[in-house]
Amino acid sequence: MVRAPSTPGLRRRWSAGSTPPDPEESQQLTAREREVLRLLARGLSNRDIGVKLYISETTAKFHVGNILRKLGVSRRAEAVYEATKLGLI
Repeated sequence: MVRAPSTPGLRRRWSAGSTPPDPEESQQLTAREREVLRLLARGLSNRDIGVKLYISETTAKFHVGNILRKLGVSRRAEAVYEATKLGLI
């Protein structure tokens, strides 16, 4: 049996993954995040995105993480799908 976390802070973090994305937040992708998203749609890796945009692989990974969070998804392919549905790419 799985028990819900007992403290309010833990409970909030535990359930955070189950809330739908805020449509306003997904519209607030930065210009750089939109660039990264377009490259994600082309199937580029974090390393390739970094090379293409003259940023480090770690910075590319950071942008990808922000995109996933803002779109409320956990995978790169889901991000591309959601962004397409929202007309972001």
